Amino acid sequence: MLFRKSLIQEMTWVALAVFAVLLLLVMTTQVVRLLGQAAVGALASSAVWALMGFAAVRYLPILMSLMLFISVLATMTRLWRDNEMVIWFASGQSIKSFIRPVLEFSVPVVILIAILALVVSPWALQKGNEFREKTLSRQEVTQVAPGVFRESPQADRVYFIENFTGDTGQGNNVFVQMRKDKRLTVIVADKGGMFIDPMGERWLWLGKGHSYQGEPGKASYDAVAFDHAQLRVEASDRPTSSPSTQATPTLQLLGSKVPEKAAEMAWRLALPISAMILTLGAVPLAFFNPRGGRALNLIVAVFLYFLYYSMVNISQAWIADGRVSVWINMWPLHLLVAGIVIYLYVWRSRSRSMS
Repeated sequence: MLFRKSLIQEMTWVALAVFAVLLLLVMTTQVVRLLGQAAVGALASSAVWALMGFAAVRYLPILMSLMLFISVLATMTRLWRDNEMVIWFASGQSIKSFIRPVLEFSVPVVILIAILALVVSPWALQKGNEFREKTLSRQEVTQVAPGVFRESPQADRVYFIENFTGDTGQGNNVFVQMRKDKRLTVIVADKGGMFIDPMGERWLWLGKGHSYQGEPGKASYDAVAFDHAQLRVEASDRPTSSPSTQATPTLQLLGSKVPEKAAEMAWRLALPISAMILTLGAVPLAFFNPRGGRALNLIVAVFLYFLYYSMVNISQAWIADGRVSVWINMWPLHLLVAGIVIYLYVWRSRSRSMS
């Protein structure tokens, strides 16, 4: 009981610390990436923090898988470094005795990884895509700031408004420039504002202004004066209703013969399976010989971890391209790594009995 309790408690504290660091790194990189997209107009600035939350939920299965592997590996490595393993072995424990406490620690997390990978992450990705598309469809409105020239995401329109009153939803001295093919249209108006028609289309209304249309480089321009005009704000051409394969619910992927959908399903299943296999593999991988250096086992463990996940990604691409049968899936890869882990346990047990 003391053996299991002390081991699980130490792995839990290490896991919490590792997860906090990993989550902070992911959130930082996501903030930088999303702010960069917002700076170039590829994302509405109001959507940055919401999308960061969706991204964090999406990456939780991978973070938890890495957290499990690092926490078990770090704990077992410390036991070897401080010679506590010698004490446990002298008290009658073996390398296989560590399997049960590691399973008690990792199985609840692996179940959570499976729920996140199969249910929560696709939902978060779908909602994130819908929110991104919704905010991008209003990007032309959100980027019109008083006293600043702003360009639409399609780079075919430029807006300027001298001042804007939020109470009335009306601005003064409005400037709009539109390019289509070789034609250039410049509209200046004394006032303007936005409204949405019953069909959900967004329109820009302009009052008391002039419109000039022509081809740059030529002297002939069509000039029109108006008291009131309306300009439809074009939405993005990208689809907003059909989610990508990554955002497709798991129930719609089950039993699918489409290679792309089968590959996505295989990748989702691979997250909890690989997390369980690698967590158990961290126990024998933590062994090191003081005479041979303490970094060698860590190099081998990290190499095996990234090699496994690289092969998972490669297998997903092969299934999607039709190079690997949908029925074969990733099971040969999982069985191969599981066989390597079993061999490591047998090898460490033999090495311990011989010593």
